Amino acid sequence: MRELLFLRLDQAIELEKATVDMKERLTIRYILFNGLSSIEVAAARIEHLDPVECTLFLPKRHWKRNCVCDIDPETVRFQAIYSGDRKKGPLLRSQKPGHFTRGGIFGVVKRVAERTDIPWKENISPRTLKRTFAREWLLAGGTIGSLQKQFSHKHLWSTAHYLQFVMEDVKHDHAALMRRITHGQEMERPRLVP
Repeated sequence: MRELLFLRLDQAIELEKATVDMKERLTIRYILFNGLSSIEVAAARIEHLDPVECTLFLPKRHWKRNCVCDIDPETVRFQAIYSGDRKKGPLLRSQKPGHFTRGGIFGVVKRVAERTDIPWKENISPRTLKRTFAREWLLAGGTIGSLQKQFSHKHLWSTAHYLQFVMEDVKHDHAALMRRITHGQEMERPRLVP
């Protein structure tokens, strides 16, 4: 079984800083900071972006309804600068005529990863960035149900496999708790405010 990889937060920030142009930065940000898949980024269009509400409406191939993904205002500014006077059309254009594809997004992520000092940078892919988003979401206190809504998964078990990326942290916290218990240290209890 192949090891499933994700980035630490400092590595994710390093990857985002390694971008050199607007297309690379938008691609990395939409996947890493919003949890979008490469299909969703490739399908994103100018008309799906709402700069006032800071939401991106993306048509899904698998479901009849649209999903809404929150994006940060800074990304909207990037998009507005990048799009110029365009009112409609693909959010990310390829250099060749035609639509920006999943393969193009994979290539962008690979090019950006090559500029970093991450030890296993050759294994970084768009899927790695999405896993990183899911891990940070869960570590920040987000529930699996809210992550399911963010990813627009129809079934909870489609989202549940992202829980394995926080299991190392759970094991570490459990081991620390058991050491405290076996050594007889008093647990910190929350103080009640009258």
